[in-house]
Amino acid sequence: MNKLQPRLRKLFKRIELLQLLRYTASLIAALLSGLFLFTNATLGTIASSIIDVGLDPLRSQLIAALIMTALVALIGALIGRRKAATILGAALVFCLGYLKGFINLERQPVYDPGGHLEPLQANALFNTSLIMLALALLSAFIGSAVGVATGESVIDPPLHTLQRGFMLLWRRWEVRRLRQRGAFDIDEAATQPGLFARTNLGRSLSQWAGAIAIILILVFALRSGDLFIFSPDVGLHAAPHITASKSGDKNAEKSIGVSSIKQDYVKSKALGATKPFEVYLPPSYNTPQGKIKHYPVLYLLHGSPGKDIDWLTGGKAGQSTDTLITTGKIPELILVMPDGNGKPGRTSEWGDSYNKKQPIEKYITTDLVDYVDQHYRTIPDPSQRAIGGLSMGGFGAANIAIHHPDIFGTFISLGGYYYAEGSVWGSDPTYRLDNSPAYTILSTPRARKLHIYLGAATKDQPYYNDTLGFMKQLDKLKIPYHFDLQKGYHSWGIWATQMYNALGWLKWD
Repeated sequence: MNKLQPRLRKLFKRIELLQLLRYTASLIAALLSGLFLFTNATLGTIASSIIDVGLDPLRSQLIAALIMTALVALIGALIGRRKAATILGAALVFCLGYLKGFINLERQPVYDPGGHLEPLQANALFNTSLIMLALALLSAFIGSAVGVATGESVIDPPLHTLQRGFMLLWRRWEVRRLRQRGAFDIDEAATQPGLFARTNLGRSLSQWAGAIAIILILVFALRSGDLFIFSPDVGLHAAPHITASKSGDKNAEKSIGVSSIKQDYVKSKALGATKPFEVYLPPSYNTPQGKIKHYPVLYLLHGSPGKDIDWLTGGKAGQSTDTLITTGKIPELILVMPDGNGKPGRTSEWGDSYNKKQPIEKYITTDLVDYVDQHYRTIPDPSQRAIGGLSMGGFGAANIAIHHPDIFGTFISLGGYYYAEGSVWGSDPTYRLDNSPAYTILSTPRARKLHIYLGAATKDQPYYNDTLGFMKQLDKLKIPYHFDLQKGYHSWGIWATQMYNALGWLKWD
């Protein structure tokens, strides 16, 4: 037995060397494949394909980088079969190929639509970078798992056959040679615990470390929702530092105090449910001077999928309103941002469903408007009440305003469409037309007096063409409107800019 142990130790060293070589092969394969795949041409091609689906460049580039990270990990794991080394290599590639460029981009000066500098929040950038790194590690883990599984299913069987044959020949030759030198019990020697203790301990520790790492990665990755819903740069820049004295408008009314945002709830008789909504109250609202003042109201409708807080998070509606009020460019107003989600799995289109089970439009025009007028110091008149939205919310704003010009005197539609879409309208073509702004404005004379603001983006299809078609209808009817065209896609960056412009355009009679 004493003669066998040194040989077994020598064999283990060879195995350890082989394992090290496989780790190295996995790492090098990941790095080399990343060097080849993370090029501007390859990454740009994938990002362009995602943009064609309807996403903006920033989100498309992040998704493309994560896809490439998974592919890099797959290649590394396929060659070396070592997940840890593959994940490490893929993460390094992601950091150098995408994250570094993203950080450098965000460190450049950013200005709001009015030309005011939005300071970078270093902590927010650090947190976003950690979330992105967690997403990259998760993508690498998935890619490496697929690579290992593919290798074990396709490549390993023939290799294992050759390996078994080689090991069998080696064992027979080694046993024969050792027995010629002296008798011993190979099985007893091979099962001595001291030969395997170090290997088993290291394997156990690595497994626990891997489990803890995956849990931490998932914790960070679960915080990535806003990066995909809004944009990777959401929340990275703070509101501009502006004081009223810098506005340059000495005649503008100076607000005392600060604005506030609160969540409120209304019991809807139309829906038979309690619905939440967000409220922006202007700076003077809670001051002694503002206690006797009443304010116009702008209702903002989110898109699909979406929720009531989207206009504050992605659209910077509160920030833009603060800036414009402080600089004296607009009078103070109240913003109301309702939740327009219908039953789970179905969008509401901000309309009354054909089956009458989901009357969202009725909820907005009766329950919500009445509640806001009763509980907040509003000016309850159509000339002092506007409604706006983006995408589905843009459609909803136009549809509701044209149906109810006695409630809303203005509508703002950004990236919207003007013919009813979706299953919520049922199969009755007449009902669909009755909920299509491009059609109903023809038969609603009072709606022709609405103040209309339309926004579109040059690469936002089909919504750009939908807006052009609606504009042609308005031109034929000689209905005035304001058109805001921006270069870009169906994205929050465009809508935030257009809402800033629309707030400055609003004229309260």
